[in-house]
Amino acid sequence: MNRYRRLFAATSLLLASVAHANVCDSVKDNQTSADTRRDFDLYEEMFPDAAYQGNRHWNELILECNRQRDTKGNEVARVTAASGDNPDKRLLRSRNLEPRVIRGHYNFFGNIVTQLKYVYVLSRQDGVWTMIIPYRPIINDVVPGRIDFYVGSRRVDPDTGAVANLDTGNGHAGVLYDEAQVTDPESSAQIRTLKAGAQSIDRTLCTSTTYFPGKDDKYDGKNDADSYRRDKENRFISLGRIQYRYDKNLGAVHEGCRVDASRELYWRWDPNGNQVVKVKPGDWILDNFVRTAESHWTIPGVFRLKLLMQGRNDASFPKSTLDLLQDDDHLTVRFATKFLPYDFNQMYKSNVIQFNNFSTMTSDGTYWHEVGHAFGLDDEYGKSKYDDKTGDTDYKDSGCESEIYRDYSPTDYQMCEAGAPSTKSIYDYIAVSRYVTKQSECDDDQDCASAEYCDKGVITIGRNQCVAKKADNATCDLAGGAHQCRSGRCNLSRCFTPDSVAMGGTCYVDVACKGGKCSAVDGTKGTCVCKDDPDCDSGSYCNAGADFTKNSCVPLKRDNATCDVVGGGHQCKSGQCRFARCYTPESVAMGGVCYNDDACKAGKCSAVDGAQGVCVCRADSDCGAGKWCDAGIDAKINSCRAKLGKGAVCGKAGSLGNDHKCRSGQCSGFPNYKCK
Repeated sequence: MNRYRRLFAATSLLLASVAHANVCDSVKDNQTSADTRRDFDLYEEMFPDAAYQGNRHWNELILECNRQRDTKGNEVARVTAASGDNPDKRLLRSRNLEPRVIRGHYNFFGNIVTQLKYVYVLSRQDGVWTMIIPYRPIINDVVPGRIDFYVGSRRVDPDTGAVANLDTGNGHAGVLYDEAQVTDPESSAQIRTLKAGAQSIDRTLCTSTTYFPGKDDKYDGKNDADSYRRDKENRFISLGRIQYRYDKNLGAVHEGCRVDASRELYWRWDPNGNQVVKVKPGDWILDNFVRTAESHWTIPGVFRLKLLMQGRNDASFPKSTLDLLQDDDHLTVRFATKFLPYDFNQMYKSNVIQFNNFSTMTSDGTYWHEVGHAFGLDDEYGKSKYDDKTGDTDYKDSGCESEIYRDYSPTDYQMCEAGAPSTKSIYDYIAVSRYVTKQSECDDDQDCASAEYCDKGVITIGRNQCVAKKADNATCDLAGGAHQCRSGRCNLSRCFTPDSVAMGGTCYVDVACKGGKCSAVDGTKGTCVCKDDPDCDSGSYCNAGADFTKNSCVPLKRDNATCDVVGGGHQCKSGQCRFARCYTPESVAMGGVCYNDDACKAGKCSAVDGAQGVCVCRADSDCGAGKWCDAGIDAKINSCRAKLGKGAVCGKAGSLGNDHKCRSGQCSGFPNYKCK
């Protein structure tokens, strides 16, 4: 309890005065250290696109300040600011890096008493960094069942009280429409078309105010320039226009549009188009937070920001990534209809003093800035520009607005000017360079999340940090490396899952293959290939190849195709191989191609076994009725001939056994040799 009292007192003291951070003392002379300049050289190497770099000197100033205020800053700088090259610099240059949870704190407001944590998952693939910030989002509708959207502001004449026309600015109510503004509102289609002349909800639902029953007079005398006398949440208003803040410095009253949380609205995502998509108010608030923050901070082909909204978009992230996170890693963000204390200050995460850190009417530019704090970045401005109580301008001496920094264009930077439209890669560098830090210090695996193991490093270089368990084929310690692998298996310094890799997939050891073996020597990269015929599909056999390692499944061979002289039968569809040719016994008709006698249905093959021939007769019975088998001169090229009629010559002098040639079955013999 005492701990929370101290925290409450410290935070109240800091927030009761307007929140500001300013630049750190070490650079107020407009100079940076040699270490910072070496650190910056690595930044320019890693993020070379000048379009996102901004001003070198201002980059050096904020790099030095953020390193000082970051609890991991010194550890990072020992790597990034070191002279020459080192292993961790080479690690940061790697095009592919496993996901790692980055945890740390930075001294918010430059004060150690108000340290705030940052947590994100960092990885790199094909040269592109991906940063995932885990959030736990809550819509905290202090006015039950209602959602408020920002509309804009109206100028109020301090002398006459006259109210000018509405300046909608960047209010979200200007891109949302009710069902009366779309064609065919009864359709079940998700995407609709706006009617001609359609007007957004700030000009339809919120041109007037509907009070809760019996509360119509609650804000009498509390309108326009006197709206500051209202309660900040406008709790007596049920629907329509609300006025929640009067800014004395600007002489303007700020207005919002209150809608029923269950009402269907339509969002026009392209201001130049006329298509809209159906949304629920609360869903749109959370989705817009994700959409606008990711879009602003992402640099195509270099750095990608993703916001993980617990309970909303978890399915969009790999389970292996979700398993890396602990429950308290998620930053709680509450989007509330209760407006914020301390001159409407907004913060990137909830805390014991400021329960609701965002309003549902928070602008996109403010989201960009507050998500920057989740990167572990401190503010660069001095006292708030919007101090409407005193008009104090002392901040100009301590923050980025100081005259001495004007030439560096610091207001182009998000952490100096909330809502600055340009994206600066120096912020990405500060975040990704923490990849080399010791994270989640541990003594053994039990100290880590289920998807992590305790990496103790090598001898005296041990980091003792929780890191993501490794995927199959990643390297693991030769001895005792199984605990580093997701599968729990390591062989010859490679993670693997037994019997998991299909034929043709990458492997390092035989046991990883579903069937067959790995084509390479164990421990070196190969692919899963067959070892025996059962490893192949039906209709194929395992061809060992000339080197007996690059095996492959190939289709079984048809009759007459070549096969191995020894043991080639398994290569043939028939299962039979003779004289290096596939064949099916007794399958070839007379006159068909053959390579051995056994292939012929009858008779024999005309050629020497192993040479191509055709099936020919061996005896009269091979020829059918009315024919006889003429063996020919060479006794090999036999052919069936029609039996001879009476008087036909059926032999030659000295020949015997000619009766079978005649229809009558009789040949006269010597001297005439004619059929009877």
